[in-house]
Amino acid sequence: MKQKLSILLVVQLLLAASAFADEYPSFTIPKALLKYANAVIRKQETVLEIHSETKVTVREHFVLTVLNEAGSRYAYWAENYSKLSSIEKIEGTLYNAMGAKIRNLKKGEIIDRPAYVAGQMVVDDRIKYHSFEHKEYPYTIEYISVVTNNQTMFLPGWSPMRGKSIAVENSSFVIVSDPDYTYRTRLFNLPAMSIKTSTGKKKTEVWSVSNINAVPDEYGAPAVHEVSPYISLAATTFKLGNYKGDMSTWKEFGNFIKTLTDGQDQLPEEEKRKVAAITASCKSDLEKVEKLYRYMQSKTHYVGIQLGVGGWVPFSAKYVAANGYGDCKALSNFMVSLLKEAGVKAHYALIRAGEGERDIPVDFPASYFNHVICVVPLAKDTVWLECTSQTTAPGYMGSFTGNRYSLLITEAGGVLARTPAYSKSENQYHSKIIGELNKEGQLTLRAENSYKAVLGDRLHQFIHSYSQEEQLKKLQSSLAIPQYSITGFTYKEVPGALPEIKEALEVKADHYAQFTGKRLFITPNVLNKWQHKLSVDTNRLYDIILNEEKIEYDTVQLSIPEGYKIERSIKDTELKTPFGRYEVTVQLKGSTLVYTRKLELSRGRFPAKSYNDLLQFYEKMYVADRAKLVLVKADN
Repeated sequence: MKQKLSILLVVQLLLAASAFADEYPSFTIPKALLKYANAVIRKQETVLEIHSETKVTVREHFVLTVLNEAGSRYAYWAENYSKLSSIEKIEGTLYNAMGAKIRNLKKGEIIDRPAYVAGQMVVDDRIKYHSFEHKEYPYTIEYISVVTNNQTMFLPGWSPMRGKSIAVENSSFVIVSDPDYTYRTRLFNLPAMSIKTSTGKKKTEVWSVSNINAVPDEYGAPAVHEVSPYISLAATTFKLGNYKGDMSTWKEFGNFIKTLTDGQDQLPEEEKRKVAAITASCKSDLEKVEKLYRYMQSKTHYVGIQLGVGGWVPFSAKYVAANGYGDCKALSNFMVSLLKEAGVKAHYALIRAGEGERDIPVDFPASYFNHVICVVPLAKDTVWLECTSQTTAPGYMGSFTGNRYSLLITEAGGVLARTPAYSKSENQYHSKIIGELNKEGQLTLRAENSYKAVLGDRLHQFIHSYSQEEQLKKLQSSLAIPQYSITGFTYKEVPGALPEIKEALEVKADHYAQFTGKRLFITPNVLNKWQHKLSVDTNRLYDIILNEEKIEYDTVQLSIPEGYKIERSIKDTELKTPFGRYEVTVQLKGSTLVYTRKLELSRGRFPAKSYNDLLQFYEKMYVADRAKLVLVKADN
């Protein structure tokens, strides 16, 4: 009884709801916290009580003052639930600028919907969401919630700062557990260690922070998790449904995943005969991989399935063979099974997918992953296979899964390996435009463009997501040319570990050039103009991180009406900076205007003091790409 009363006392002290409305008037926020802030977290108290490996309670008290419209993006409560978790309690209150209560949350206002992710058709995950949608600033919201999780494979960490431009007045994180229960923490940007206490048969660990200024939303700045406090939390041993695992090392976590896939690789006899027929004439393991991958793509399609523990257990290879569909787990397992039947070793592999996703910390094993792929280690190279796509070339990861760590599930357990990265020598764009300008200023052109590696990723999706009619409709509004029409277009894909897409466009643009008396004004850069302009920032705080790495080559040849000569040319431009290089040349050869452009962007991390140099680099490219050439009609 003493033990229960002690725990209850800790929780009550940390989650005590505001008894008086004037606790949160906006004018009591320390002035120092208002700098860069669109919202301020007045109070965030999270108590995580680990009862056992199959029961964890999370109690949270969250109070936020929204200072302006931009801060309203943080003014909500949301929580996922499923067969593995339940929402026990949610209360909410809205206060005005003076801290006076306006109203309470009504149960009928809570939105309850499937936690749908694109491509997932069968899910039991749901999400509850609420926002007061208040528009008179400043105002304050308060939420008190209790959630119970029936597993310990995923333990919530602590991130006091929810995003950029949000300050923190007070935030705390408490973990309550049995003395002999072991969990692991990884601390980032925390000035002080935790306070540890023992109360009866429970141990308590507390972290707290206060008066943390907002992180300004600077261009190219580090992600908020890199510059603000947070804690990653993970179990040592855990349970997920009836499965027990260990994630103290990557090897042990891989062994756990292996228990979920064991016995799922058996193929029906008919499928075995198909594998034998497909690979009968293959002269190498690589050829077997490529043929079986194409077969898998032609036979199956992706259907996301997330049902409780089944969200981690793949459907068997027999199921996929019989039904022709599966999620990333099932399709990757099926691919591993096909290759195993053909005598080629392959691995089921976990990865954190998504363009721009941060890489996993290799020194803190935990379940960070949201996707599964297939990895084939061959004698001379490793082939990575994205099994949810019916169109991706074998060996290509792209921006979705490229340049990050993956956990290979081997017979010896989990092994980290890095997926292919694509540098500017691979990420290339080549464009050649040949056009003719008539006396009315109408431009008729044909553009032949080539997109390689990640520069073709979005175009690949465009090609395979829309019909030809839909493609035409989108092309008619996507070019930065006034008054144009697409008269023809084609796409040709060249598959491979470094795929290429060839695009041909035929365009007519009325009044592209302007005639004024004897003069002709024309912008020779027709299709590929630099779009970024930066704001002046004399108080830059953080380093600049540039992730884009590519090379662009543009050549434009325009036939102009005879009898014109250059009156005012565009100066040849060459910019050399740590961020990249830019070169432009213009020549008039007879009645043909020849324009060449090369842009090379470099990935890297640059000091804050170089921001003005980056601004100037972008500005000069922006202006140069829109420069007009003036031609004048020669006197007869």
